[in-house]
Amino acid sequence: MTDDDGDTTVTDRTATVRRLYDRLPLHEALGVRVEEVTAERAAVTVPFREELVGDPDRGVLHGGTVSTTVDLTGAAVFVGACEAYTPTVDLRVNYLEAAARAPLSATATVERTGESIGVARVEVTSDDRLCATGTGVYRLVD
Repeated sequence: MTDDDGDTTVTDRTATVRRLYDRLPLHEALGVRVEEVTAERAAVTVPFREELVGDPDRGVLHGGTVSTTVDLTGAAVFVGACEAYTPTVDLRVNYLEAAARAPLSATATVERTGESIGVARVEVTSDDRLCATGTGVYRLVD
C-alpha cells in the first residue's frame, strides 16, 4: 500500500515497526507502544511502572528509561522506512527535568536522511511536560 508519493502508508509503517519492536525483549519489558509511524515522524509511549523508578525518594523515572525511549523512538521512523532494524551510531540525550510518575510520550522527527545514515530529533514528555530531548543517528544499510 502506498500514498501519492509512492511511500509506504502510515498503517504499513506503523505495522512494520510494531512487528519488529514487539520481538525485542527490552521493548516488551518496558511495555513499549508504537502509536504511529510516518515517513517523517514516529510516536511511541512507554507506560509508567514502579520498576522503572530511578530515585525512590523522589519517585522519578530512571534516566536510562528516558534515554532508551529517545533511542527507540528515533530509530522507529527509520525502521518503518527500511523495514529492518537500524543500529544506533550516535545518541545524544538532554535531560531537562525529572520524568514524573506518568507514561513517557516520545515523538521523533526526521532531521536528515542520507544514503546510509539517518538523523532524528526526539522530544519526550512526562505528565505533559517536556522532560528530555535528544538526537539519534542511525545506520540505514548494512
